[in-house]
Amino acid sequence: MSQLLKVDPENPDPQLIEQVVEAIKKGAVCGYPTETFYGLGVDVTNEQAIKRLFDIKRRDYGNPVAVIVSDRDMLASIVNEIPEKALVLMDLFWPGPLTILFKTNQKISNRLTTNTGKIGIRISSHPVAAAIVKTLGRPLTTTSANLAGFPPSLSAKHVKSYFSEKLDVLVDAGELPPSQGSSVVDVTEEKLALIREGVIKSEVLFRQFEEEEMI
Repeated sequence: MSQLLKVDPENPDPQLIEQVVEAIKKGAVCGYPTETFYGLGVDVTNEQAIKRLFDIKRRDYGNPVAVIVSDRDMLASIVNEIPEKALVLMDLFWPGPLTILFKTNQKISNRLTTNTGKIGIRISSHPVAAAIVKTLGRPLTTTSANLAGFPPSLSAKHVKSYFSEKLDVLVDAGELPPSQGSSVVDVTEEKLALIREGVIKSEVLFRQFEEEEMI
């Protein structure tokens, strides 16, 4: 591992964030903290970096990878549309641990969508993750920092135990609290579909829409 950078999880040093971003722009695979687990980040416009991400994680090429964006403008730049039900969920749960599947445009690699035309997206509520993607100026991958099939990482030490020297940069923001991961929903069809239940429970996600149907 070429760089281990310790940052304040609440107020990350902008210079350190800039250092991380410069590495990502050059094709680095970066471990970094999110509001759920430590994640692995690469520039979504760099096909070689995306391939390295899959290879390092030993991830099946048939499994898609989600991304984080800094704001709704960045979201709008990579999706075909933002459905009304997505706006409802975004108002309630973003920034936070809710990943929403959208139909993407041609700016997102088919390798990340696994040719489905859909990708999971969220705005992170973790100050470090938010600072990295904002400074980068384009989406950042956010698959969990673990080998495929193994438990996700709650600390930089755990990330390092998985990947040793294979990561280019590891951002250490201390240990994260236990998490069930982000909840994942699909808003691309007529009905909202729950793909994975995580921190946000299904009944909470669906309650808003059930109330609207009763009016």
